[in-house]
Amino acid sequence: MKLTLLGTGSPVPSAQKCSAGYMVKIGTDLILMDVGPGTVYRLVQAGRQVTDVTHVFLSHLHFDHWLDLIRLVLNRWDMAAPGLPPLKIYGPKGLLEIVERLFGPDGALKLDLTARTKHPLSIGIYESRGGTGPRPWPELDVTELRESDVIAGTGWTMRFANVPHTQPYLISFGMRLEDDRGVLAYSSDITCDPEKGAPKGLRDIAQDADVLIQYINVFGEALVPHRREDSDRPEFHTMIAAMARDARVDTMITSHHGPHLDRPGIRERVIADIAAIYPGKIIWGEDLQQFTIGTSG
Repeated sequence: MKLTLLGTGSPVPSAQKCSAGYMVKIGTDLILMDVGPGTVYRLVQAGRQVTDVTHVFLSHLHFDHWLDLIRLVLNRWDMAAPGLPPLKIYGPKGLLEIVERLFGPDGALKLDLTARTKHPLSIGIYESRGGTGPRPWPELDVTELRESDVIAGTGWTMRFANVPHTQPYLISFGMRLEDDRGVLAYSSDITCDPEKGAPKGLRDIAQDADVLIQYINVFGEALVPHRREDSDRPEFHTMIAAMARDARVDTMITSHHGPHLDRPGIRERVIADIAAIYPGKIIWGEDLQQFTIGTSG
């Protein structure tokens, strides 16, 4: 299982970090967990083609976690030779409506797709890639998830946990990807009271994970230069540290860093706070970092 961080930023535009997106090569499949703005560009920077992608899992439907799905679908369809299997797309309730309103026969992209399936120039490009007959509309395999679902691929499984964020308006899923060599957990975004501890869904997906990609986008006391060092009141990132320790996570990769957090002084303070509680390896996530997960590589 090989992990590449495509986007470790937040919704705030950044010259250094794209929005949320994580790529996993596992067996014959190439999986994307979230496809926020800029992540398709990072995918190509990482040496992959859009036609390589087989599965997309969306944690939730905030735009910074899915907006590059538009580019991925269009590029993958437009660049593909005939016979490429439909892209498998999974996500929470509301995904089907988004896909239909974008790519359906009367969707927002109707004019573009009509031109690309009817105009002689586009038909010629399609035929140059081996296509024959009328050029088909993009075919997508879309599934709205429930927390109890288990998605099985070739040698891997993906499980889900409902984690608190902006319910009831959006459902947010944490994810747990497993093969016979290792476990990758992804927290999604988390909104909770640190004094009440980490939510059960997060604890469940993180348990005994080799790698946990963890949302860290803290506000408040972590940004105060002269906060009380003797305070024992938990903050979000110290709550996460305790959760990862108790779940026996081997490596925590922090992500979803906003510009208020990802700056000298604040970054080091947050890492130090986590390290004081969590004994595992801590990695401050940066776009295009790559990792091999599993005992035998």
